[in-house]
Amino acid sequence: MSAGFALLLGLVSALEQRIWAHSDSSSQPCIWAVPGAVIPQDGSVSIFCRAPPGVTTVRLHHEAPGGQWYDREPEGTQETVHFSLLDVKYFDAGIYSCEYFKGGDWSRCNESLELVVTGAYQDKPSLAAHPAAQVASGGTVTLRCQPLYSYDTYVLCRGGGASFPQDCSHQHHSSFLIAPVSLDQAGTYTCYGSHNHSPQQWSLPSDPLQLSVTRPAVPIVISASAAAAAFLLLVLLLLLLLLCLRRRRAKRRAACDGTKGHMRHSSSSPPVQVQGEDTGDGLQDAEPEADRQRDTQVPAAAAEDPQEVTYAQLHPTRLRAGVDPLPPRDPEPPSTQPCVYATLTLS
Repeated sequence: MSAGFALLLGLVSALEQRIWAHSDSSSQPCIWAVPGAVIPQDGSVSIFCRAPPGVTTVRLHHEAPGGQWYDREPEGTQETVHFSLLDVKYFDAGIYSCEYFKGGDWSRCNESLELVVTGAYQDKPSLAAHPAAQVASGGTVTLRCQPLYSYDTYVLCRGGGASFPQDCSHQHHSSFLIAPVSLDQAGTYTCYGSHNHSPQQWSLPSDPLQLSVTRPAVPIVISASAAAAAFLLLVLLLLLLLLCLRRRRAKRRAACDGTKGHMRHSSSSPPVQVQGEDTGDGLQDAEPEADRQRDTQVPAAAAEDPQEVTYAQLHPTRLRAGVDPLPPRDPEPPSTQPCVYATLTLS
């Protein structure tokens, strides 16, 4: 009974170990590298293995022809085991995995680590953006990796710098099309080259390329209500302008009417003898003696009657003739009402 129970416990423990070793634990990987899985040649890297409970030995295995392995014994309840690789060379690149020894049996995690060493080839490619390194969100940009020598695979990495690149993509041609471009794709890019026989050995990194992504220009949209308000405002301004012009014209007209009325009232002053301009026909210089005597009676009569008003309306054109003499008449007794006769010829 006890022997069967012990055998059952052993089977359960072995099954638990196998399940843990082959389970997908993406949130807690069983192997990872710090500062990253892509390191420059002559650099250093730390590889960590997560050990299941009861493990007595943890082994880091380099899966390569003639590859090495490194064994560590966890201390107490230690869950992770640290392996340091110093002064890494190009031949240290490859696939690494963690293996565990417990109860006389070896098991391994289903995850593996691909360690990449850059600088295995001394060729340094160049990286350029077409049409430009600044592109609007939603646009299109092409990043071209141009090495001195041809490679089987071209690698484009974003972030992490040239020493420890991250977020890398692989393809067999040197032009990387990014379309449509999003805001989170902005950053620093580098490119590398590699060959199929040693895919974890990369060339020197290109110079970093800074890709800037801007927000698209927002079109200006004028709503119907805004357009109607602008139209009404324009109409009101035009009406106000017309009203101002109309008032100004009315003021000018009133001023002209006042000036004419003033001129009419001022015409009640004593008459002044007007001499026309000589236009070729000439004015008659001499007047009959009788007319002169009658003319001299006008100021006297006007002086006797202050209410007497004499009106004269002149055309704005030039006067061309003078005063014609009155025809001779028989002498009559003097009249109390003075009369003035003037003959004007208008041109």
